[in-house]
Amino acid sequence: MLQGNVICEEDILTSVCSNLNEIVMKTLHINANFDFYGLKSEGYYTIHNKNKSFEDKRIDLNMRLYFDEENENEFLYAYILWFSVNPKKIGIGSLIINEIIEVLKHLTNIEFIIIHPKDKEVKKFWIKNKFIENQKLNSDKRININTRRILSYQI
Repeated sequence: MLQGNVICEEDILTSVCSNLNEIVMKTLHINANFDFYGLKSEGYYTIHNKNKSFEDKRIDLNMRLYFDEENENEFLYAYILWFSVNPKKIGIGSLIINEIIEVLKHLTNIEFIIIHPKDKEVKKFWIKNKFIENQKLNSDKRININTRRILSYQI
């Protein structure tokens, strides 16, 4: 909701979800039905899609947007907990991730996106999409997760 001239985080999250729905509809023709949940007091909101598949196409995205402890009205970073797309190996996953990055750049003030790749093939996908290994994050002290073995994308 709009509070004075300030857009609150729920409005931002609603816009992010709406944009993600458009991206998935355009690329996979799935009504993904992205939504968010969480409490500001927990320090983050989780965004996920409720509809995961249609026919032979599938998308599963689960990510958190964390608040900046120093400025609790701003998001500091996104943590992609899970991302999976079918069909694979034809560029759809890369297209979707790059569009998600653009949405986050446009609608939030996040500084970076992080992920813990589960295996070498997944790690290769993220590195191909400009995520960097062992990058020193300017905000390490404000990250609420284990930063070992992560890949990050600086905004």
